[in-house]
Amino acid sequence: MDSLLRTTLLKLAVPAAAIAIALVVSRLRGISRRENLGFRIPSARATLGWLAIWAGWIAAGELLIRALDLDQAKAWPEYPPLVVGLRILAIGLVGPVAEELVMRGLVLDRLRRTALGAAGAIGVVAVFWALLHWSYGPGTLALIAADGILLGIARHRTDSLWVPIGMHVLGNQFSIGQSLGLW
Repeated sequence: MDSLLRTTLLKLAVPAAAIAIALVVSRLRGISRRENLGFRIPSARATLGWLAIWAGWIAAGELLIRALDLDQAKAWPEYPPLVVGLRILAIGLVGPVAEELVMRGLVLDRLRRTALGAAGAIGVVAVFWALLHWSYGPGTLALIAADGILLGIARHRTDSLWVPIGMHVLGNQFSIGQSLGLW
């Protein structure tokens, strides 16, 4: 197996494993997927409202990125079609699901039950999540933390993990489109 395919499969395997581990741990610890993790279907109105807010946020973020000359999504080289498809799956779907399940599912749920409360938990999780993206510059990390705050508020307000998952997928798909030169 060539190294490009191997690293791409790793980009897919790591978040897939994180999802599996989070689901197994939640089951073993008696964590309710509906009540604690937010596996409840939100209203269509709430979902569309948050997706609209997120789309506006992405547009504003793009203006800010350009104005402050922050890190942009890097163009992908000429990857073989299989690698492109696997990267889209890993970065555009499985990765966001894993990150939201762990960050705004497990971690946010646990922290909001502490003295931090919901607002403190949202802030702590957003900063921690941004730091996981350490390869970007400080301005981009601040923008990622702001993204995390908005995702956390959506999770808290809708009481559903599906809304921030949808928002995160939308954001990553937009970034993939940039990397592919679609916009």
